Amino acid sequence: MYPAAPILCSHRRRHGLSMAEMLISIAITSMLLSGLATAFVTSADVVEQNDQFFRATQASRVTLNQILVECRRADALQCSNTGTYNYFDVIRPEEVLDTNEVFRRYQFDAANKQITMTIHYNDNTTSPAYVMVRHVEAAEFGPPQTGKDSNNAVVVQRLPVVLTVKVGKNVVTLNGAAGPRRAMSF
Repeated sequence: MYPAAPILCSHRRRHGLSMAEMLISIAITSMLLSGLATAFVTSADVVEQNDQFFRATQASRVTLNQILVECRRADALQCSNTGTYNYFDVIRPEEVLDTNEVFRRYQFDAANKQITMTIHYNDNTTSPAYVMVRHVEAAEFGPPQTGKDSNNAVVVQRLPVVLTVKVGKNVVTLNGAAGPRRAMSF
């Protein structure tokens, strides 16, 4: 007997993917890439917001420090007397005054959420408002603690300063207090 003849398969062997399999794989891949892109954008937004918050808090710390140093070095302080305590004036010693300077005003600009400083001159003009810090949600300069100086005049001895900085959902409140060293009573 002869060996059996091999049976030839009438179906050809398939190579590759069918159109349906290809469409399903593209759909799954696109869903995964969309999820990855969303996660990346969200992560980038959080990093940007944290960076803005860090910069705002750092600027507010520097501003608070500058304000307190100005208060300590001042000859006198004058605070707003409207009960809102949104500004105060620093009368600096003569030896450090700029030309024609009378006083410097530190003010909370609630509309623009910033602390500004302007220099007032003896010809009733002012400098442009220098922005010290932005993203300030609230600020309060006072109420001042007063006492009497050697001439029996009522003077500011200590000025509390509170700054609240907010970027997104991040909030920090900074506070300090200082007064003119010349007005200190021992």
